[in-house]
Amino acid sequence: MSEDWTRAFFRSEVFTPSTPETEAAAPDEVRFVWKALGLRRGARVLDVACGTGRHAVRLARRGADVVGVDATEAYLAQARRASKGLANVRFERGDMRRLRFDSEFDAAINLWTSFGYFREPGEDLAALRAIARALKPGGLFLIDVVDSSPLMGRERFRQWTESRDGTFTLEEVSVFGGRDPRIATDWIVLRPRRSARRARSVVRAYDLAHLLGALRKAGLKPLGTWSRLAYGSSGPSGGRLVVLSRRAGAGGAASR
Repeated sequence: MSEDWTRAFFRSEVFTPSTPETEAAAPDEVRFVWKALGLRRGARVLDVACGTGRHAVRLARRGADVVGVDATEAYLAQARRASKGLANVRFERGDMRRLRFDSEFDAAINLWTSFGYFREPGEDLAALRAIARALKPGGLFLIDVVDSSPLMGRERFRQWTESRDGTFTLEEVSVFGGRDPRIATDWIVLRPRRSARRARSVVRAYDLAHLLGALRKAGLKPLGTWSRLAYGSSGPSGGRLVVLSRRAGAGGAASR
């Protein structure tokens, strides 16, 4: 398995972060993010793997000063269109392993399993270290990935989903254990009046212990966990794994 799958997968005709369902969920998710990070107007926020900007734009509308970074130019173009008229958000193309920022942000986010794509675990760690370096001392980081622990006993399963825009998606999921576990998903996307599209995604499987260990190695101190981007769920379950952590050091405008 390699990271080459990202070039074929992250294309608007195959996968888009912006669907009617994800857009409908985004306002509640942003409310949670705002509260979890203790944000205030003027706080500087980094959205790593921002996709089409559905969280970054809404954070900017609340008054944060936001920079979104993504590797897919087509997604960034959509984000820029969505942010038209907002002076406090900008988007740039970049690699999360090699972010150019140093001690600039009060808070950072990485949402919806926008992590674990790389060939080696050390590359994931490089991404976390780059995010930590981008934070001011004491700055907060919120990461949200699939919780792999309920999946590891299932070698293979499939699921169909239907979007409100008429898109049908078949996901055939294969779980690979071992020293470096992965979750591979073969996608078939059927959109109205378009040819079927096929692609594969491969992400590193993180359970709570694995993710907390990686954060600590990157210089980030875990502070709390949730099972979704919402309050009322105090621990990991068969869904999401959301972890809040802090860069070592005092200060940071986005304090809790």
